[in-house]
Amino acid sequence: MNINNAIKSAMENYQAGNLQQAETIYKKILRIKPNHFNALHMLGVICLQSKNYDAAIPYIKRAIQFHPDSANLYSNLGVALQEKGQLDEAITYYQKALELNTNQADVYNNMGAALQEKGQLDEAITCYQKAITLNPDHIQAYHALAAALVCKWQLNEAINVNNKILQVNASDVNAYYRLGNILMTQGKLSEAEKCFKHAIQLKPDELKPYRFLLMLMSYYPKYSGQNIYYEHLQFAKQFEEPLHSKIFSHTNERIINRRLKIGYVSPDFLSHPVAYFIEPVLISHNRDLFELFCYSDVSSPDEVTNRIKKYSDQWRNIVGTSDEKVAELIRKDKIDILVDLAGHTGIVNRILLFAHKPAPVQVSWIGYPTTTGLSTIDYKIVDSYTDPLGMTEQFYTEKLLRLPEIFLCYLPDKDSPDVDTLPGLTSGYITFGSLNNFVKVTPDVIALWSTILKAVPNSRLIMKSYSFFDITTRSYAKNLFINEGIEAERIELLQPVPSIKDHLSLYNKIDIALDTFPYNGTTTTCDALWMGVPVITLAGNTHASRVGISLLSNVGLPDLIANTSDEYALMAVNLTKDLRRLQSLRERLRGMMKDSSLCDAKKFTGNLEWRYRQMWETWCTSL
Repeated sequence: MNINNAIKSAMENYQAGNLQQAETIYKKILRIKPNHFNALHMLGVICLQSKNYDAAIPYIKRAIQFHPDSANLYSNLGVALQEKGQLDEAITYYQKALELNTNQADVYNNMGAALQEKGQLDEAITCYQKAITLNPDHIQAYHALAAALVCKWQLNEAINVNNKILQVNASDVNAYYRLGNILMTQGKLSEAEKCFKHAIQLKPDELKPYRFLLMLMSYYPKYSGQNIYYEHLQFAKQFEEPLHSKIFSHTNERIINRRLKIGYVSPDFLSHPVAYFIEPVLISHNRDLFELFCYSDVSSPDEVTNRIKKYSDQWRNIVGTSDEKVAELIRKDKIDILVDLAGHTGIVNRILLFAHKPAPVQVSWIGYPTTTGLSTIDYKIVDSYTDPLGMTEQFYTEKLLRLPEIFLCYLPDKDSPDVDTLPGLTSGYITFGSLNNFVKVTPDVIALWSTILKAVPNSRLIMKSYSFFDITTRSYAKNLFINEGIEAERIELLQPVPSIKDHLSLYNKIDIALDTFPYNGTTTTCDALWMGVPVITLAGNTHASRVGISLLSNVGLPDLIANTSDEYALMAVNLTKDLRRLQSLRERLRGMMKDSSLCDAKKFTGNLEWRYRQMWETWCTSL
C-alpha cells in the first residue's frame, strides 16, 4: 500500500463528504503505520463530525503525543470531552489550546458553553465576549451571549445583543424567537406576539416560536377561546399530521377489568408547580389496579424528582431521547393510558410524542390550560367549574371528561410556615398581593388593581416574579402603575426566594390576594389559601380564566368569585372594611383547605381512576 496515495485518496473522500470511506482508508494506514500523525488527526476529526466522541478521544490524544504544540488538537479534544459531559476536562484542554494560540474565537465560544453548562455564567459571558472581540461576525457567540444574559436576567442587554444578530441577518429565526421570549417575560405581549409570528413566517417548520405563540395566547386578552382553538389546529396541521404515518396498531389486551398501565409524561417532575398536583396522585394510586410509569424529561433532577421517582413503579429517563424512540419504549412497555402533563409549555415538552399515538388511550391533564390541538389525544381532564357543560366543548379537539368535584388535587408543602396574624392589624394599612408570573399581569389587570388601590387609602401591593430579577422589567412594571396614578412606593416588586418555605412566608405579609385574568393562578391561589389569605378571582369563559372558580368553590369561598371587573373591585374594597372577617378567614382557611376536596388526595385519585376505567372500557369496546 502506497501511504502517500492512500493519504491523498482519504483526503479527497473527506472533502467530498464521504466520511465513512475516508475513515476506512485512514484506519488501513494506521494498521501499517500505527503512529501516523495525519491519520490519527483526521480520524479524530471524522469521529467528531460523526458524533462518535468515544472513538475520537483516543485518536486525538495519540496525535497530541506527536504534536503537543497543536492548539487545534487540544481544542478538538475539548469538544469531544464536552460532548461527553466531562466539562472540567474539556475546559482544561480549551485553556491549553488558548495558551498556545490566544486568537481562537471558536475555542473561547466552546469554553463559554462548557462554563455555562457548569453554571459559571459570568465566566461564560466573558468567554463569549472575547470570541466576539476576536471575530465580530461570530453569530454563534452572539447567540450564546444573548442566551447567557437571559439566564442572568440581564434582559435589556440580551435584547441589545439580539438586535446585533438581526442587524447582521434580518432573517435569523432563533433571534426573533428569543426576542419574543424575552418580551413575553417582560409582560410585553403585543411585541412578543409580533416576534413569534415573524419567526413562524420566516420558517414555518420551526417548532419553538409556535410553542411560545400558543402559550402566549392564553395570557393575552385579545384572543378568544375560538382564536386559541384555531391556532392550535394550525399547529397540528403543520406538525402532527406528518407524523400520522408513525402510528401503529396497538396490541394491548382488551380486557376491561385487568390491571392497567398508566404512563405520565412530563419535564416537570421537579420543584415546579406541576409537582404539587401530580405527587399526591402518585402517592394515592391503587397499585393493585394500576401500575405507574413516569417518563421523565428532567435534565436537572432535584429532591422533588427523587421523591416522585420513589412513588412510580417504573421510572424512565427520556432526556435527550427522540420522540420516535420514546414512542417505541412506550409501546414496548405496553402502556394502556398515556397522560401528558405539559402541553405546549416551555422549551422542553413532549407534545409531539403523542402524535405517534404510542398508547391506545391518550390524555391531557394539568400543566396546560387549553386544547393541545392534537387529534391523537383523546381526552382532557376538567371539572364542571372550569368547563361547564355546553360552554367550552367547541374549543377542544379532545373529549372533555369532568371529574365530580375538582380537576386537580393540591399537596401542601410539609415545611409550610405557620399562618401569622393578619398583617393589616399591626401595619395600619391593607396589603394586597399577587405572586403570579408577571406575564399574567396584563394592562387590564394593572388598571383594575390600580382602581382598587385608589379606593383603599394607603394600601400597598406586593408582586413577585422571576421577571423582577431584571431591573428594566421592574422599572417597566412600576411605570405601568405610575401611569394609572399609583405612587411607586405603594408597589413592592419581589424576586423569587430560595425555598418554598420562604416563598410561603411572603403570604404572611399579605392581607388579600388578587387573582390574575384571563389566565388565573393555580398553584399561587392554592398557596395563598393555605397561608390563610383569601383570593378574589374574576370569572371568564375559558378553562384558564375559570380555574379560580373551581378552587374557591371547592374550598367554600364562592362569594369571592366576581363576574365583572366592577364586582371584583367592589369585593376587594369591601373586604378591607372588615378586618375581623379577614382575621377570622385567616385563622380558618387552612382547616377549610384540609377538609376540602382540593386536598383530599385519596378521594380525588379514586375519581381520576374511575375516569381512567371509563376511558379504558370505551377503547376496549370500540371495535
